[in-house]
Amino acid sequence: MTEGNKTAGVVGLGFMGASLAAALRRTGDFERVVGYDSEPDAAGRSLDAGLVDEVAGSAAALAADADLLVLCTPVQRIITYLTELGEVLRPGTVVLDIGSTKHAVTAAMDQLLPEGVIPLGGHPMTGPATAGVTEPDAVVYDGRVFLLTPTPRTDPAALHWCTGLLERIGARVEVLDPERHDRLVAVVSHLPRMLPVPLLALAADDPDPLLTRLPAGGFRESTRKATESLDMWVDVLVTNSGHVASTLREYARAVEVVADQVADGDEAALRALLTDAAQRWRSLFEQP
Repeated sequence: MTEGNKTAGVVGLGFMGASLAAALRRTGDFERVVGYDSEPDAAGRSLDAGLVDEVAGSAAALAADADLLVLCTPVQRIITYLTELGEVLRPGTVVLDIGSTKHAVTAAMDQLLPEGVIPLGGHPMTGPATAGVTEPDAVVYDGRVFLLTPTPRTDPAALHWCTGLLERIGARVEVLDPERHDRLVAVVSHLPRMLPVPLLALAADDPDPLLTRLPAGGFRESTRKATESLDMWVDVLVTNSGHVASTLREYARAVEVVADQVADGDEAALRALLTDAAQRWRSLFEQP
């Protein structure tokens, strides 16, 4: 993958896929970046905005020409594409995905992709809120962590090439195994999506009708993630159920510890509890 990289194909031109297509164009590594989306309007918008050089009429037509094929859809749809597109892929093509879970995808890659096609799992830890933009844009990946999860079939040279490519779009690449990936993102990505679910249920089940008229900014922002894509998140939960369930249970135990501290009513202990949490937040988000 160091010479002859003429075509990058991106399947799925939602926010993340269209942004990645734009970032790949910006590197100049490819003669053309071709996109496909099952929704013609999404493909048309990406073309009109200059995020892709052209759009393909089908995923199969795109895959047949691609030197790099990137699958940017929910995980179960990625697995379906692996089933459908394997027969048209050429030996030497690198197949990368950006799904939110990795064990299911990388196992399917090793099982479904034909000999000579190079699989590589991927997951960028970014999005509209992180990047501070509302429309697809190459800057989505600037300075953001992009996780790569090679499979037993991933050629080391292809991994090295793809790492360099992602660094050229501005990402910070970390390589880890799929199982470790799924455990870590269950904590930092999947659990936060689930936290509003019991909180909203608790509020909805309160017998005092006045409660429904009280929520303001703090409650709204704390529960906003409940509105995120239903299809995508059901897909995440189905394909990472074990890690998400165990993380939820660990969180429930941590909540019990905090509840005990609150029940004790020790002002100094509560101040220390809140101070420690604030310091942990700053250590994560206020570093240069």
